Amino acid sequence: MNRIITTINDKRDWLGQQTWIVPACFIFSCILTVSSVVLFIVRGFDGMRGEWLFSIGADIFCMAVCAMLCFSAIMNRKSRNADTHVFLTLLTTNALALFLDEISWLVQGIARLRIINLIDNVLFYMLGFVLIYLFWKYIRGALRLNDRPMKVADMFVTAMLYPSLLLCLMNFVYPLFFEIDQDGVYRRAAQWDISQIYLSITLTVVIIAIAFAKTSMKERLVAISFVAIPLFNQILTSQTFGLSTQYAAMTVSIVLIYGVLFAEREKMLASTEMELGVATKIQKNMLPNTFPFLPERKEFDLYASMTPAKEVGGDFYDFFMVDDNRLALVIADVSGKGIPAALFMMASKILINNCVMTGKSPGEVLRTVNNQICESNREEMFVTVWLGILHLDDGTLVTANAGHEYPIIKNPNGDFELVKTKHGFVVGGMKGIKYKETEMHLEPDTKIFVYTDGVPEAENVNQEQYGFDRFLSVLNHHKSEAPSVLLDEVSADVSRFTQEHTQFDDLTMLCIHYKGKEQ
Repeated sequence: MNRIITTINDKRDWLGQQTWIVPACFIFSCILTVSSVVLFIVRGFDGMRGEWLFSIGADIFCMAVCAMLCFSAIMNRKSRNADTHVFLTLLTTNALALFLDEISWLVQGIARLRIINLIDNVLFYMLGFVLIYLFWKYIRGALRLNDRPMKVADMFVTAMLYPSLLLCLMNFVYPLFFEIDQDGVYRRAAQWDISQIYLSITLTVVIIAIAFAKTSMKERLVAISFVAIPLFNQILTSQTFGLSTQYAAMTVSIVLIYGVLFAEREKMLASTEMELGVATKIQKNMLPNTFPFLPERKEFDLYASMTPAKEVGGDFYDFFMVDDNRLALVIADVSGKGIPAALFMMASKILINNCVMTGKSPGEVLRTVNNQICESNREEMFVTVWLGILHLDDGTLVTANAGHEYPIIKNPNGDFELVKTKHGFVVGGMKGIKYKETEMHLEPDTKIFVYTDGVPEAENVNQEQYGFDRFLSVLNHHKSEAPSVLLDEVSADVSRFTQEHTQFDDLTMLCIHYKGKEQ
């Protein structure tokens, strides 16, 4: 039911789902660090100035720091999301810039390596622009700058990146930002100031964004540090040729961001996990989970289970005696996932329960509950519901279906089969909907199996769905078993099918075995 909604949300968080990014960043940072040490040893100290050695040492040290931060991200699996991956991309890009800075000093003044020096510096300048862009993207995500002006600013910063990169490539044919003379010595060109335009524009946008960000002062101060520390370093070292520590200074800012923002996120994550734990217990206690249900009643045996895809889910089941002769059965699936779906689920469950207890028929119950939800459904959520009321004395079952999955029924001496009863519109979708009812007579030894779409739509690693063929095959293979065994067998078979693939949707099932009234 929620596949389209969830697919859209998954696409928005596509970056956060790429598990290869974190280890790739760590491995890449380690390779850069080891390579830089080897190249420095091979080059040796001949002809190296003191400030060059200091810059190279700072570069190597900061590359190692980048690798350590990536390793920390590997260990901390729970805090990974799209923002974390942007941060790690920023981190590894900075590590590559440090590596290129080191190379520029290792080849400085060596005429035969002039081409390498030229290529290295072109890439160095290009990475500088990319780093500025990544910094903006990370700050925008970390400070949650999603209003319209910030979206326009983001488009502008992105658009300005491409001509800036093209200007870097021009240095291969014309000394726009710098030149490498015949002796292999790097020098700034007369038009070097052009290289600072993109930096100036982006920093202006960042400062304005930070000023108007609706986040804590701590988060804004950390963001400002990313601007202030490299600028302060630039002022201190601008008059000393060979002392290029701007990316080392940027590493300090990155460490500060990691130490403060990530620590804050960890605190929030721990608090959220505790709250989710409480929510899980509340939701679990909201569902009837004492089995067998009414063991003194010999007319039926039933069992139900709900396995949420997240800590809390949107599916629910319910069963209760309306009076001494009528048993109500409910299974439902709320749109969305997580806390919002769980809250909507609890409200829907209470409304349905209360309405059934007034004595209304299933169709009337769904019509009444639908109108109640539509009156205050500002979030435009909805729920599919299958509702049945079973008369235990004669086996009469009256059902109504609000956009839910078809029930599966096994008649005496028969197999489990999908029964396509009349469908109505989802509850919460539109006010004034009327729901048709279906009445059937159950013979003793009839079983009814109802479920949510998380069962037939469960996927394996090849994105193949579990499907109704497998579903019915498992049920019929164990058709003589009790409801609790049937649910366990289906759940186990779904697990075997999906294997290690992440559970996409909540798995909720309810089965009743109608035995008939004792003579």
